[in-house]
Amino acid sequence: MNNTKIIHQLQHGDHEKAFARLYSYFPKMETYIRNNSGSKDEALDTFQDALIILYKKVQTLPADTDIKVDGFLVNTCKLLWSNELRKKKVRQSSGDGALEYLAYQDEIQSHIEKEEKLVKVESIIINIGDKCKDILVAFYYKNFSMEKIAEEFGFKTIQSAKVQKYKCMESARDLALKESTSNPQ
Repeated sequence: MNNTKIIHQLQHGDHEKAFARLYSYFPKMETYIRNNSGSKDEALDTFQDALIILYKKVQTLPADTDIKVDGFLVNTCKLLWSNELRKKKVRQSSGDGALEYLAYQDEIQSHIEKEEKLVKVESIIINIGDKCKDILVAFYYKNFSMEKIAEEFGFKTIQSAKVQKYKCMESARDLALKESTSNPQ
């Protein structure tokens, strides 16, 4: 599935084609939800809620954004379903299940915080610039050695590649600091 094409379709009014492609993920999410105490109707409701969240998110993204639409959709479904399970647990809990409920609530909160951090990291990566993004992805995600990075990006020496990676990390830190001061929790 072409992420850029789906984003473009959602941003420019061709929703039917985009949603038709995205619905190919429904069976996977239905299985997940049914395996985790849900029904087919609950799976459909959760999936549709996730589609709405994805649609709203895509409307705020720049046209050249490269996000994993499928990953965002799947993670959103899982978070929504976790929240729904938490709500069910609250309705069903009694005094005896209070400790179990608190442990479960902490787990949900942990997932929500992790998702929020991933969104912040995604924002930083989008705004850092293509060359820095490519260098950091090569080093941290693809596990390229500094020698390979120097070769791939045309640096004359390994030391100059290290300096550029350091500058990119500093830029990322600056963006993170700016974001944390402009969006205090």
